[in-house]
Amino acid sequence: MFIKNEVKEFTIKYGKKWFFPNFSNKLTWYVITIGAGIIITPTPFKLVFYNWLVDTFNINSGSQFTLSEVNSNSADYMLGFGLVIAALLHNLFGKWLLLQESFSKKSITEKRHEVDKALFNEFLKIFPSGCPSAYLLESHDFGNSFSLKSLEQLDTFVYEWNCPEKQFIDPGLEKHRKELWKKCNEFAWLIAKKTAPVFGGYQSAVPDRVKSDWDWPEWVENDIKELNTLSSETFKAHQSFIKLMRELLTC
Repeated sequence: MFIKNEVKEFTIKYGKKWFFPNFSNKLTWYVITIGAGIIITPTPFKLVFYNWLVDTFNINSGSQFTLSEVNSNSADYMLGFGLVIAALLHNLFGKWLLLQESFSKKSITEKRHEVDKALFNEFLKIFPSGCPSAYLLESHDFGNSFSLKSLEQLDTFVYEWNCPEKQFIDPGLEKHRKELWKKCNEFAWLIAKKTAPVFGGYQSAVPDRVKSDWDWPEWVENDIKELNTLSSETFKAHQSFIKLMRELLTC
């Protein structure tokens, strides 16, 4: 069974097609052709045609039907021009409806674009290129200690930007947001697993007990390498995201 909305959409869609065709539609051309034919056809031919119609009707109906206009010697220009003008007006009205529909769709698209643009501007406020988190990702060597406060912007993005309110309406834009969020979340988890508090209130991948050793254990070296590698990847993803969003959302 069809639901009410489906019936409504079907009626509107095919109603527009039949009642408001494009000028290239056969129905429009038929009406204009008939109107033009009435205008340019010589009067004697029209009289023959009209009389043939009347005779055919009389023979089949058994009654005598007459039209005073049939005997007229003047061409029925008003009818011809009326048909042509009606077809043109009908076509123009159909075009106007299509234009209104196009404007409506464009308006919705523009509103969605503005929503996505506002969300991107909000992102730039919490996680811009010049913030401490971006600087840490770009330049810090995790063989050295660091302050957890420098990861505040990245943590805010991870904790607050994985909900419907922080999702872009455009599927393409949302795909890139998800990719960046996954990379930042992966890095945040790696920081939690591979680093620990050290003396002075800082965080480090090198425990205090081995910090003064000439050679660090292999697992410490591996942890530092893993952190440095993922940090660089996350920074590149962050910069690519900002560049791409500016290109797609700038109008």
